[in-house]
Amino acid sequence: MNTPTRVVALVLEVAALCAFGYTAAPARDGDPALVGTVWKGKLTQKGDFKGTGGVPAEFACAFKITKRDGEKFEAELYEKTPDLELTYLVRGTIKPADKGFKIEWESVDAKDVKDTEAVTNIPYVGTLKDKKMKGTWKFPSNPDGTTLEGDFEFELTTKE
Repeated sequence: MNTPTRVVALVLEVAALCAFGYTAAPARDGDPALVGTVWKGKLTQKGDFKGTGGVPAEFACAFKITKRDGEKFEAELYEKTPDLELTYLVRGTIKPADKGFKIEWESVDAKDVKDTEAVTNIPYVGTLKDKKMKGTWKFPSNPDGTTLEGDFEFELTTKE
């Protein structure tokens, strides 16, 4: 193939990739946290919110990966108790670790907030192995008396 033909072929390949929405790097083979995967389980919490007293001890949760770009991801974390519900928008990373993956994210925004106040900028750290995601979270030190922390455990339930 001569040089002009190679250039045309390369331009056509790039155009085809752009036309079909190829903009992000694919996740690593064996990585279970692909776009569209849904993880369900529970999140626990203990502590005090702004010095007002008790908080719900447990939330039923659904964690859905909405975007991937290599190690970076975005997701929605839906949390519900009998008295409240909300969905956190989160951003984080997934990196290979010993026989699994290390997953870290932070809540950056919230939507569909019912009968509660969203608390953002909370870091979560965990592991992802086989079809299980487990870890901890802790509200950063602050002057308003909030001392929330807990853990989470989710299991892969759906691949879209």
